[in-house]
Amino acid sequence: MLYHLGAVKITGEKIQAGKATIKGVELHSLPSHTDTIPEALKGRPNVQFSNEETSSLTGGEIRPPRVSIAGGKPYENNFLIDGMSVSNTLNPNGLDEDGDDVSPGQLDVNGADQTIFYDSSLLDSVTVYSSNVPAKFGNFVGGVVDATLMDPRMDRWHAVFLGKHTRSEWSDLRSVDDDSQTAADQPRFRTNSLKASADGPISGNAALLIAATQKRSVIPLELKENDGTFSDKDQYRSNENFFTKLLLVPTDDLKLTLDATYAPYAEERWKPLYPDSDWAIENDAWRLGGSAKYVMGWGLLTSKAVYAQNGFSRDSSNNFREQIFGSGIPDSEEVKRGGLGDATATNRNLDFGLGVELQELKTDFLSWRISTGLDMSNVTTDMWNEAARIENRNVPSDGKWTQTDADYHEYSQSKTLNTVGYYVQTEAQWDRFTLTPGVRIDHDDFSRNTDAAPRLKAELDTMGDGALRLVAGANRYYGAQLRAFAFDRARPFFVRMEKWDGSVKLMEGDDKNYQAEGLDTPYSDELMGGALGEVLGFEYGLELVHRDHKDKLISKTRKDDLYEMTNDGESTYDGITLTIARSIETERFGMHTFTFGATQSRTKTFNGAYDSEIDVGDIANGHEYNYDKVYYDGQIIDRSDMPAEDFNAPLVATFSWLGSFHDDSFRVNCVSRWRDSTTGLRADSRPADETPYGTTATKPTTESSQWLNAESECHNAYKKGVISGGLVTDFGFEYDALKDDLYTVSLLLDVANVFSSNGHSGIPKATLDREQERGRTFYAGLRCEF
Repeated sequence: MLYHLGAVKITGEKIQAGKATIKGVELHSLPSHTDTIPEALKGRPNVQFSNEETSSLTGGEIRPPRVSIAGGKPYENNFLIDGMSVSNTLNPNGLDEDGDDVSPGQLDVNGADQTIFYDSSLLDSVTVYSSNVPAKFGNFVGGVVDATLMDPRMDRWHAVFLGKHTRSEWSDLRSVDDDSQTAADQPRFRTNSLKASADGPISGNAALLIAATQKRSVIPLELKENDGTFSDKDQYRSNENFFTKLLLVPTDDLKLTLDATYAPYAEERWKPLYPDSDWAIENDAWRLGGSAKYVMGWGLLTSKAVYAQNGFSRDSSNNFREQIFGSGIPDSEEVKRGGLGDATATNRNLDFGLGVELQELKTDFLSWRISTGLDMSNVTTDMWNEAARIENRNVPSDGKWTQTDADYHEYSQSKTLNTVGYYVQTEAQWDRFTLTPGVRIDHDDFSRNTDAAPRLKAELDTMGDGALRLVAGANRYYGAQLRAFAFDRARPFFVRMEKWDGSVKLMEGDDKNYQAEGLDTPYSDELMGGALGEVLGFEYGLELVHRDHKDKLISKTRKDDLYEMTNDGESTYDGITLTIARSIETERFGMHTFTFGATQSRTKTFNGAYDSEIDVGDIANGHEYNYDKVYYDGQIIDRSDMPAEDFNAPLVATFSWLGSFHDDSFRVNCVSRWRDSTTGLRADSRPADETPYGTTATKPTTESSQWLNAESECHNAYKKGVISGGLVTDFGFEYDALKDDLYTVSLLLDVANVFSSNGHSGIPKATLDREQERGRTFYAGLRCEF
């Protein structure tokens, strides 16, 4: 929902330790490629974005970018809509797979970090908590991102129509292949955004909002047929929001809301070089929400309820794949075709929240502000996979062919997870000193863990006027139990192998499903300190944060094909953040808000994930694999002391400018983000005589990244790579070409990466060094408001 704001003073949220809010005109005019909640955080220096999110090779993607907060994994944040979680705990491994490595035996489908993608125009505000997170928030190890939906206006009826467009011809693409056959290399794309909304009163105490948004991207690629010919074929990405909200204000003390959202997201893809392999990743997400806020003599009572359905699924055009290959047949007779079958996942969520904020109580020396609440959630997931068949015929030059047929059976499974959380927090103020103790207790019926997370914050207003406030905190945060490992991840299959001599061999697939008994809940311990305040019209904040992330979920494979989910992951994060903001109003040059931020941080991590499938029982040429230690720049260190391989820029600086000129008829929203060069991990492959104790390679002259130690165990070997940084500046311009009391027509122009920064966004693969920052891109649009 886009609001037309008159000439009002632009003011930012008062700086608070560990909290930042983006709202109003700042949020709705933000230059954005995806128009999603995570991208609204790009002006916050303590939020890390993936080094490869803005690759010049994937300009047609419109999925939300992945973010890391306080050293956590992207899926370890908690995303909320109106205080109710929309975090994906089933398959948050990222919507960035091209399908080349997808196995028909895999039961899961790639998913995003959120279960529903709201367009930022439907939001009133987005608040990110990175430290000193209040006790009312739980189920996270990184940070909390809380978005609030727009309310309808009650003064009169309003309508907004908006359209935006960009295309590859308006972009400075780098290193793309014009004849690309893969979505990982997109030389052409066209992206359109359409938005329409209407809101206004339907009675003296009720108002209604109706809105629809669509963002669609078309990505033309080459498709190679088995006969060697090529044809043009389009891939698609689509994100839609259909939204309505009813606001009821029966009395001054009572506010009721009802909202409904249908937000389908889809990606249409295929496997390169494989005709008839088309599939779509789909998430037909919808959500029904309601809330009540009741002001009573003793305080504020808030209740919320949500029923939602979502799930990332695969709709495949084929469940039969065939390959005929080998040196014994001409290239023209090779066959590669077919798909992997359908896979569905349906989550049904029922969530309820109740909160109480008591009125301030005063005693002789103290003022007390107490809040408490209860959260309950029930989610049932049904997963189903279509039967699939894979036929491979290998014909070597001697004609001794081998036919291998694998049948994957249809498979269904269902699980229900119930969680309950209770919190209580007290803010006690004595003169200039405020102490805020709290605790949050969570329980889930899968792990059967009951986790108590203490929170403590102290603040001293040294001068009593807000000029210098000293703040400190000690907190524990427990994450959500990922439900991925509650489900089987590999379905049964049977293999029939026949050879040219008529011999037949029957085999049954190994059980590769998770063993996940007795897991602890991942948690993070935080110590922070800082200073903040306001001097000479400048708001400032200085914050130091240390985090120890413990018991993180890591998937491992042991001997005898035993796949386990473990609590072996750990990491540390140290960061210092400086923020300075100033709002000014001038007679001739309008109103402006400037914000500068810089975060210096360091993250050490285990570099594993819940879906990493690490094989710790591996034997390489008779040498046992020691996973817990690695060679890094020639020295053996603990794996947990390795630098992070992504979300790891040591210094991020941001500058935001929100400006209004000529009686608010011309507006500018500029966000600059500078990222320092950082360390990336590369495999350190050397011949045996260049390593301390040799390698696992059969020949001493063969380069290998598996090095031996003095006990003849092998370790992974890494060396430093360089991910270059740079400055990316995005501008959003709005000009009211026609303006009247009842209507406004505005011309829109966004320019992303104005200076066409050319920083590399990933570690080169082999000798291929093409993953670069997306170049300058233009977005043109028109908005009509009535």
